[in-house]
Amino acid sequence: MPTPMLAQARGNLRSSVYHLPYLDAVLGQFTSSGRPPSPTVGPNTAFASLGLLGGKPDIGPGHRDYVFEELEGKLNESVQLKTDYTGIPVIDYPIAVLVAFFFYGTNGHDEGYNLFLVDAYSTLQSAFVWLFVEAIRPGKKPKWIARPVIFGILWQCFGAAISLPLYYACHLLWVTETEVYRVRNLNKARAIPFSFLIGAIIPALIGMAPTWNGPDSRSVVAHQTILAIWQPDPIWVAWIQMGLQNMTRWLRGQTGPDVRKPTHNSFLWIRGSYVLAAVSSAVGHLYAVGRVLTSNDQNTNFVRMYVPFPFTGPAGVPDILIRGPWLFLQYDLIIIGLSSISWAFILLARTPAGQRPSKPMLVLLMLAGYVTIGPGATVSLALYARERRLHVGSQFTDTK
Repeated sequence: MPTPMLAQARGNLRSSVYHLPYLDAVLGQFTSSGRPPSPTVGPNTAFASLGLLGGKPDIGPGHRDYVFEELEGKLNESVQLKTDYTGIPVIDYPIAVLVAFFFYGTNGHDEGYNLFLVDAYSTLQSAFVWLFVEAIRPGKKPKWIARPVIFGILWQCFGAAISLPLYYACHLLWVTETEVYRVRNLNKARAIPFSFLIGAIIPALIGMAPTWNGPDSRSVVAHQTILAIWQPDPIWVAWIQMGLQNMTRWLRGQTGPDVRKPTHNSFLWIRGSYVLAAVSSAVGHLYAVGRVLTSNDQNTNFVRMYVPFPFTGPAGVPDILIRGPWLFLQYDLIIIGLSSISWAFILLARTPAGQRPSKPMLVLLMLAGYVTIGPGATVSLALYARERRLHVGSQFTDTK
């Protein structure tokens, strides 16, 4: 059973689950600006609604807490759930919840569930590139855009189906009201792909290793510990990004606040980051699809893996610790994919008509990408194309 301190931490966390100050910030801008509604109010409202849908009680963050209560401190009858990672209950409790939530989806227990998570992670991890690139663009930015780690932590704790649509709403408000330029800071641009590789891709490969190595390749305790280390990966990405850009600036002897390098080099690093994100997402998606198509297990099929059945959950799964998280993540992936592809479409549609396909053709291309290489790769390639159409802008110092 959880300790009294852990129970208190759980209560504190519960009380804050539905208190989302950034939601107030997003929705408040619709009425407090004193200006007529912008053309993106409609899409912003849709993104905010998707975020709220992602948090509905039967599939949202409260479900993770319910699952944890059902466990009573155990993963099953014989395996104890580890809850003492740092000795600080307010930190250990959410980590333990996340470990329990993702445990059976990453330990090789169910092929369909594990392959589903490979696909889901390959989509979500690319969002690190999308958000961090927008954060390092020159000029003044809203704090929610300038600090993407906030949304990263929120999607770890409460689901990306809540945080990403709300981020997209904030972002569209920003790009509607100001000119967005290419990244010019070479140190920051160069750090993006490496922080993505080290902070997001490698931890995901290590955490998901039992999917291809088998459930017996790692002990239960070791797997819980690895998952616990993996959970704060938005923080790892942010720290690695900051450390790398400071290190490269120091190595090149650039200690001044205004680092000016040829914009074209930064442009190449940013587009390379989008390519890396697209490749990683496509590989994960196609790997999962290929395994499903060649599997001899009749339970490994697309309907069971991807289609949410709200009253029963995935077929043939009696254990709530598998059925509950899997059902939650099925909804999560649908909302992540739809909101991300819509956001990328709106950004591309804002570029001059002569520099892109027509909107109907753009819809067809993005839908084709969605069902073939997956939403993560499609969005990354759309942002790759958008980058070329952004203006260079004047050479002024980045404003934090």
